[in-house]
Amino acid sequence: MNPQLQLMLQQAIQAFQGGNFDSADLILRRVLKVDSKNLPALHILGLIKASQSNYKEAADYLARAARIHPDDASIQYNLAKALADSGNDKDALAHHKKAVTLAPNNPEAWLNYGKTASNLARYEDALLSYSNALGLKPDYLEAWFNKGATLHVLRRYDEAIAQYDKVLSLKPDHYQAWFNKGADLHELKRYEEAIAHYDKALSLKPDYHEVLSNKGATLHALQRYEEAIMQYDKVLSLKPDHHEAWANKGMALKELERYDEATTHYDKALSLKPDYHEAWFNKGVTLHQLKCYDEAITHYDKALSLKPDYHEAWSNKGATLNALKRYDEAIFHYDKALSLKPDYYEAWFNKGTALNETKHYDEAITHYDKALSLKPDYQEVWANKSLLNLFLKKYQSGWADYDWRLMAKDAKFKRAIEDLEIWNGSNCKHLLVFTEQGVGDIIFYASILGIVKNRAENITVSTDAKLLPILSRSFPEITFIDKNAPLNTNLYDAQIPLATLPVIFNMTPDMNGRRVPYLEVNDEFTKTLKNNFDAIKKIKCGVAWKSINERIGKDKSLLLSDLNEIFQVDGCEFINLQYGDTQQEIQSLEKNFGTKLTTIDGIDLFNDIDGLLSIIQTCDLIITTSNVTAHLAGALGKAVLLLVPYSTGRIWYWHDETTSSWYPSITLYSQNQNFEWNDAIKAIAAKLKNEILK
Repeated sequence: MNPQLQLMLQQAIQAFQGGNFDSADLILRRVLKVDSKNLPALHILGLIKASQSNYKEAADYLARAARIHPDDASIQYNLAKALADSGNDKDALAHHKKAVTLAPNNPEAWLNYGKTASNLARYEDALLSYSNALGLKPDYLEAWFNKGATLHVLRRYDEAIAQYDKVLSLKPDHYQAWFNKGADLHELKRYEEAIAHYDKALSLKPDYHEVLSNKGATLHALQRYEEAIMQYDKVLSLKPDHHEAWANKGMALKELERYDEATTHYDKALSLKPDYHEAWFNKGVTLHQLKCYDEAITHYDKALSLKPDYHEAWSNKGATLNALKRYDEAIFHYDKALSLKPDYYEAWFNKGTALNETKHYDEAITHYDKALSLKPDYQEVWANKSLLNLFLKKYQSGWADYDWRLMAKDAKFKRAIEDLEIWNGSNCKHLLVFTEQGVGDIIFYASILGIVKNRAENITVSTDAKLLPILSRSFPEITFIDKNAPLNTNLYDAQIPLATLPVIFNMTPDMNGRRVPYLEVNDEFTKTLKNNFDAIKKIKCGVAWKSINERIGKDKSLLLSDLNEIFQVDGCEFINLQYGDTQQEIQSLEKNFGTKLTTIDGIDLFNDIDGLLSIIQTCDLIITTSNVTAHLAGALGKAVLLLVPYSTGRIWYWHDETTSSWYPSITLYSQNQNFEWNDAIKAIAAKLKNEILK
């Protein structure tokens, strides 16, 4: 090198070392005009450009230097860093590998090799690189931290936590390590510990919005939704455009059944990030809960357009199609979900439900069993399988799994007395039976109360106050009390839910000791009603057409006008047995069709069930859908023509039969396979005309 170039190079190095990069840059460019292959000039210019974040230009200079001197570890290392910083991880990794091969004792080179390998999802290579760095420098905090992050990606959470513990032993105020360790504890479902670590990170960095967001997610997992919302609000106060916080707050609002608010939060998230497929999906879930099924499908389709392999969206769209009774389409979507994720137990369960609804019972059981093989504690599957077996009259199998109903997320079950043991069927002196189901089911299961007397000396049943006079009169040997009344816990030796008695006794329709009819009416009041009805010379036919069950009531109900063909049969006086606000329907029926439905004044058909029972007793015949009226009439032995759904909404004890196994006086008339009532209504009208009134 000539003396002038040597002097210029020395001046450039002095400027570079003094931080005067512009001057160094100018001098070095002059050097390269004279000597384009000047190695120090190329190397230093590469370093200057990298320090100025001009990574592509830096890589160009350093690549020229590397071609001149490929065995210079420093050049290879700096070139690898520049390539990585410019986003070219693939080429960067090759030069990192050369750098550590040439200088294997450089812990920083191993660290950066690991970072680049991790960016390329070559996680095992990354772990080896970090371990090599730590072998050379055991207190290398950044290597411990990055190794933990890589182990997190590999879902090796316990190992990741060990790395963060090492970081925190070296630097106790490393807030990112507190945060990352909290995230791993969350993944291990050690939620309370996760929150403690998030709180430590926040004590070190109060405006750390990522921690607040994760803390919200952990509180959500603990079902502490209101607290989760508070965390998301804090995130949004710091970062109003945090789309994930908007969406996650929406999810918490959904869990609180504040569906309309939830949808507005999803909309805000989507206004910030229109391609946010999770928000499209979760809004679809919320719209499903609002029974806006067509809109839900639109949102699932949008999520799938953004992420075609989104197995949850395929499955949930199937569930919405299922709710619309479009079962073949639903099954197609479940199959698509399972093709993407064969171990997706929710889709196996949901497909089983659709098969059940279409009366493919053996296939439904097979799918339930597959779901249980993947998730043995899947409560909903056990409960549905139990009900299907009971519907198929496989009583032993059905009752064996029936108590899974008590473990449902939305189950209202809780022990009547917190610490009192559950009765196992052995001899008991003082037994408390309590109810956790609706009035109709209470009446149904009451049919075996007399059998319990064989094993329990004194029985107290805590139940709905509306049933107290009926049950006390029908089972005088048993004590009945209001379920809202305080209990003297010292009076009882054991307790049991009423609907678990069939599990203890393996209940069947013809079991020894079960009798039908088994309800007794208020004789005096019934006699008064009957005297009033004696003036009616026609057949007295009681009618009920609705169920108010929140989940399946719509599937079991009709409009009063749907029954008009029955009402046109001459020779009947139709008596209103329907609870609820029915006046407008009754008036419309008379106005539009000239049909009068007689309502008994002074009896609240919802609250005065004893009065309803007396009206039923005075009728000659009952026509009803699947509601409490059907149970009352069946338990009285009254002739009943019962309208039942084809599948959805059909309770298990309304088997696929003509005469009820449980109430022999009930004749069943089912919807057709298109879920239409017309055929059943025509059949009842014909029955009235050609048999009962003949």
